[in-house]
Amino acid sequence: MTRSLMFALPWALLAAPACDGGERKSIADQIGPPTKKLSELKQDSGVSDEELARRRKEAGFKTKSEVDAELAAENAKEMEKSEREWIKTRIKEYKQLDVDTRKFIDDVEKEAGKWAAAKDPQKAADKGVKPLQDRFKALIKQIDKLSERSTKGGNTQASYNKLFRPLEEVANNLGPAIASEAGFTEALKNARTELDGLDKALEEIEKDETLTVNKFKDGEGEGDAEAKDAKKKK
Repeated sequence: MTRSLMFALPWALLAAPACDGGERKSIADQIGPPTKKLSELKQDSGVSDEELARRRKEAGFKTKSEVDAELAAENAKEMEKSEREWIKTRIKEYKQLDVDTRKFIDDVEKEAGKWAAAKDPQKAADKGVKPLQDRFKALIKQIDKLSERSTKGGNTQASYNKLFRPLEEVANNLGPAIASEAGFTEALKNARTELDGLDKALEEIEKDETLTVNKFKDGEGEGDAEAKDAKKKK
């Protein structure tokens, strides 16, 4: 009898009401409100947001924005590689475009000087303007064909756009007195600078061994490929 009472006693105590006769308080009420807010605890740690960010970076953690930026940069790099391969496949045509453009710039400068020195500048210009404008239109057709109307070529095509826009202004405003205009001289100077940069860019693309050439672009290169295979067999 005594043993049974000893086992039953704890359960009886748990089921009994509080000594003061009131309702028993919940666990949360017994614990009471927190003494400090989470932000206050963070401040008490003595570690700033910058320090936390630094520690996370050293540990190899990356934020979502950092991950997104890296993925975007990688995608852009792959896309640019593809655009450079497009140019390398057509490198001869691009180089010829540069030669034709440089000749056009030189001839525009030369012809404009002749018009200004002519006995009748207007008559001289009337005779020489249209052939130069037609040549410029031919250059635009060349670059449009190569770049599929500026949709191919990536950063290099952007440089061609930068070259041809000012030259278009020059071609559209050719006249007997254009040689004496400061803007004309400056435009030709800048065009030559852009063209020098493009010549260098094409050389780098041509020598870049990481770029793959499409040997069968529009049926071109098939003969070269066959000749190389025959040479290897020999």
